[in-house]
Amino acid sequence: MDEEQIRAIRAYEKEANAKDAEAQSRYAQVYANLMESGEMKQNLIEWELDFSSELKDIERLLRCDILVVDDDGNESWQPNPKKEEIFMNNSGVSDFLRQLKLLVNKNKVLSYYTIEEINKRVRMISHEIRTLIYNNYEKYGIDNEYKMNNYSMVVLTIMSIIEDAYRRALNGETHKALAEQRLVSQNQSLSGQPNYIPPSKPQKKSHWYNPLSWGR
Repeated sequence: MDEEQIRAIRAYEKEANAKDAEAQSRYAQVYANLMESGEMKQNLIEWELDFSSELKDIERLLRCDILVVDDDGNESWQPNPKKEEIFMNNSGVSDFLRQLKLLVNKNKVLSYYTIEEINKRVRMISHEIRTLIYNNYEKYGIDNEYKMNNYSMVVLTIMSIIEDAYRRALNGETHKALAEQRLVSQNQSLSGQPNYIPPSKPQKKSHWYNPLSWGR
């Protein structure tokens, strides 16, 4: 084997190694994207079933907390210093949230409701909320004109949140999405990696002067 053939072989090996490294990098990126996509789907499902943020917003609404911005632009919710503007006292907020957690939770979202059933349930909940507040307005500290004037808007805001939650169960859409996510997880290998099959490498052209390509 002369020097020219040796140089040709070494050049071929260098090129092949570079292509292999490029392919491995590409496969690793595809795998990372698949894993990231699965994580995003899982995070989305967890977000859809978690109502802690909505319940916290409702609590702030009932307590009439105020949004404070400091000199650096940081925002934080603080108790309202004006007691006459606080819609409900601690007793009312506690009673309300206790009832609400039984009405808005992951079991409701994962149910199967038609639009007629959702509308019926929302109307029923709206009636019960109004009745609860009306029958206990003195106990809950709703004792001035300012609070009375905010009553309708408070109920409307809360019912909007509740209706949005129940609409996630329209025709079982959230449950279907969760089932699809489980199916994707089951299609992964036992090692936890997606069953990703890399594309076959292109056939390399043989050269008479390159013995490494013989038989390819």
